[in-house]
Amino acid sequence: LDRMPTAEELAGWRACPSCGAGLEHDDASVSCPSCGLSVYANPAPTASALLADRDGRVLLTRRAGEPGKGLWDLPGGFVDEGEDALTTLHRELREELGVEIEPGRLVGSLPDRYGEGGPWTLNFYWEARIVSGAPAPADDVADLHWFPREALPPRDEFAFRNTVEVLELWGGRFRS
Repeated sequence: LDRMPTAEELAGWRACPSCGAGLEHDDASVSCPSCGLSVYANPAPTASALLADRDGRVLLTRRAGEPGKGLWDLPGGFVDEGEDALTTLHRELREELGVEIEPGRLVGSLPDRYGEGGPWTLNFYWEARIVSGAPAPADDVADLHWFPREALPPRDEFAFRNTVEVLELWGGRFRS
């Protein structure tokens, strides 16, 4: 398996990918009574930052790739195997923006899908501040812009529902 399958994908599995025997299905898992293989639909964790400057503006990034190419997002990304979420946060902001950060409080964790019908994600968001470097688009970021908290882009210009939700939790207001 190259990624965790969704519950919808598991529902379509008929034969064990390991031994070929028939599978038993639960709501979000399959198991093989023959070889003992069990596969669960688990979300992929992400770690992202709400970077605010001294004027209270938040840094948004435009996605360079799918899903959501050209739409707004917050900087961050997927947690690698064996990596904790704060290590991910530091790594992703170095890769995407070329900055070193100091994480602050955890704003929230929100489930979502990675693109329409894509795998489920569990997205962790921290407030953070830049301690060194000047943000510049790199890796999978096409552009970036600082927005006042009370004047964020319209909701339909964001790549993911969870980004809009966490900005609302944080006190952001969207233009219509």
